[in-house]
Amino acid sequence: MLRRFSGYLIRMVLLLACLIPLEAAPTSQNELYERVRENISLFGDVYREVSMRYVDAIDPDLFVRAGIDGMLATLDPYTVLYEGEDLEDLDILTTGRYGGVGIEIGIQGEQKVLTVISAMDDSPAQRVGIRSGDRVVEIDGQSTVGFTTAKAAQWLRGDPGTQVTLKIMRHGSDEPIEFVITRTLIEIKDVPYYGFIKPGIGYIKLAHFSREAAREMDHAITELLAGGLEGLILDLRANPGGLLPAAVAVSQRLCPRGEAVVSTRGRMPEAEHEYTVPSDPLLGDIPVVVLVDRGSASASEIVAGAILDLDRGVIVGQPTFGKGLVQSVISFESGKALKLTTAKYYTPSGRLIQKVDYFSRTQSVLQKDSAEVLPDSFVTTHKRPVYGGGGISPDVYVPLPEPQRLGTELWRQGKFFDFITEYRTRYPNLTSADISDTALEEFQQWLNDSIFTYRSRSETELSDLEAVAEEEGVLDQITDELSSLREVLAENRKRDFDTEKEFIRQSLQRELAASLWGSRGRTEASFKDDSQILKAIEILSDKANYRALLALDSPVDTTR
Repeated sequence: MLRRFSGYLIRMVLLLACLIPLEAAPTSQNELYERVRENISLFGDVYREVSMRYVDAIDPDLFVRAGIDGMLATLDPYTVLYEGEDLEDLDILTTGRYGGVGIEIGIQGEQKVLTVISAMDDSPAQRVGIRSGDRVVEIDGQSTVGFTTAKAAQWLRGDPGTQVTLKIMRHGSDEPIEFVITRTLIEIKDVPYYGFIKPGIGYIKLAHFSREAAREMDHAITELLAGGLEGLILDLRANPGGLLPAAVAVSQRLCPRGEAVVSTRGRMPEAEHEYTVPSDPLLGDIPVVVLVDRGSASASEIVAGAILDLDRGVIVGQPTFGKGLVQSVISFESGKALKLTTAKYYTPSGRLIQKVDYFSRTQSVLQKDSAEVLPDSFVTTHKRPVYGGGGISPDVYVPLPEPQRLGTELWRQGKFFDFITEYRTRYPNLTSADISDTALEEFQQWLNDSIFTYRSRSETELSDLEAVAEEEGVLDQITDELSSLREVLAENRKRDFDTEKEFIRQSLQRELAASLWGSRGRTEASFKDDSQILKAIEILSDKANYRALLALDSPVDTTR
């Protein structure tokens, strides 16, 4: 059994050789290989002796994985060994395809029930009648009690053409309903929505970057151009990234011919590359506003960084995540794969997208002379100042309203989703997602009747005060005062609903729109109250302001 791991260990240590702590940097490639050989020998000696001689029996599989995990833990968080189910997730990430039934599932309610959030358009699940709010109680005869979403996904996925049997409980039905569903090839949409928000102003939601991102962008842009596109809003919010080639291809659809959109740098020669726009962009010179937030990362930051640095469009929203490390996937004969960081991304102005502190916990594994020193400030094509240090800062900062404690708890406990599921059962013929004052009153009464635990910050602190008073033996002396405080706080709690009424109304409207029309409905329901979208419309509607934000009438900087 030990022999089976020796070759695996050697490959792993070779791949990580450049990051093994060294007393002094090797002066040549031969010296590096010699250091690697010595460390492999030491690693193997320790592994062998502990596995064979430790006082208690050691599982050699778990033991070697612990060693690998220990090495990888000293690196950046994106260098990961994939095996088993993780390999399937990696394949889905890169291809955007999997065999399954096409449902989004989540854990809902106090009982943590596996629940259908939505069925994908034209999916096997939608065709057989699976609905939002259906509670999945069995999969192929296996109870789903205690299932995580990851475990449920494992049971639901499979080869196209195979079948899976679901038993679901539906509001309004006393008995479970059985569905036999034939799996098919499910394609995750990189562009789940595109359309016009108002005449001339188009909107594209780009959710991630798989191999199909550029093709789907081409289709969306072509359709919008045919509809009279005059300005485009590209929404990259909550887009965690994906494939570098996809990010480059999307940038090439938007940025001017001949411009570099991103460059990568690493230790190996093949990591050094500059990606340019080879032809006239599909979008032409139509004005662009890009929406970003803290969830926009990696490939999203490549696109946003290119558009900002080339003064091709206005960036609106919040600062992005700051993930600018390039990973390469290295497959092993064992079937496992290593996602290894091999380079860094740089925007056209030379900025490093990655937050500079990603190695702060483990500086000891890096050679002291390997740290990169970059200037603090850079300039765009039209000499606008931009700054390094990680992530993309928007041209126009627009925060989204943050829910207060009540709104946060309603979302966290899934109360908007649960109410709308029941609401649609009571009103099956709804054709509008508007939430009236009467519907809000129904929701408030439903909350009072349901199991909803919520305490305001003041109530939490009062409870802490009671605990301290009891601990110090003075609780009896302040009983009357505490009772008065509880009455006041109870009255304030009733007012919390009125304080957050508009947030609650908006949340219910989006949930109802999603229940009626799927993800497209949820997206369109946000158009009238999303402050970042409204700001983007305002910018695109004022050509003079748009040009001023980008300094488009300034001389072009040819020095960088």
